[in-house]
Amino acid sequence: MSHADLTLSAWLDLSDEAAGRTAAAIARSTEVRLAGMGPHAYVGRTGRVAFFDRDGIRYALVPGGTVQLGHDADRFVPSARQLTDFTTATAQYDLTRPLGRFVAEATSPPRHVFLPARLVAVRAEEADALLAADDEADLDDSDEEYDHAWLMAGLDRRGLRPPTPDEWEYACAAGATHLFRWGDEYPEGEPYGDVPLIQEPNLFGLVIGDDPYRAEFTTDPAVLCGGDGGAALCGGYGRFLTWLTLATAYRDPDLAEAVYDGGLTGETPVRPVLEIP
Repeated sequence: MSHADLTLSAWLDLSDEAAGRTAAAIARSTEVRLAGMGPHAYVGRTGRVAFFDRDGIRYALVPGGTVQLGHDADRFVPSARQLTDFTTATAQYDLTRPLGRFVAEATSPPRHVFLPARLVAVRAEEADALLAADDEADLDDSDEEYDHAWLMAGLDRRGLRPPTPDEWEYACAAGATHLFRWGDEYPEGEPYGDVPLIQEPNLFGLVIGDDPYRAEFTTDPAVLCGGDGGAALCGGYGRFLTWLTLATAYRDPDLAEAVYDGGLTGETPVRPVLEIP
């Protein structure tokens, strides 16, 4: 079995010694430095993380396999607080759909997909900060635009790419099948500022989906994941609509157009991925 076929269950079933050998082999094959490995827990779930460094960016191992993604509307049972929050938003913004349908239409559908194991950046980087000055020089000479093709080309020159939408969802959920990576409920307050639940590394050791303003690019130019650009929070849409933007499978069909047309491509985060040979 190649290391790209490493599943989450196989990774967790390895002894510490075998996991160390596997992580070292992955480091050699991807030409990165193994920075550390050990047990890790997130919201009652326990696992194992492995970290790698390359060019000033820290990556974590995200195992693969056949995984469940998307939001299952038939399984979701809203809490009394969610219903109350949604009722308030319905009255204020003339929403006509019931909560279950609203959430289903705002998230990707349930599905099973096969994903290879890969190395994923622990934190997202702003695109123009990640791509070096020589890319900006090329941009000035060619009069191109800071668009998705520019981003993909710049990353490809470094042997990197963004995650696919499926990869992003799985990296965020780390195997959890709830509306959020920690469960179906959200805490009091807004998902911004000092909120340990969203700022603590998830089960894979990633800081992801932690700021609704910082939706991230994927390989699909029409799909950004991990927020809505801050529209709900800045617009005062209430707790339910604001927290929903950090649901693992959340989709905002208008966000990509706003980013590209608004000249925000270079300022929008991207989470580099290193493929495992």
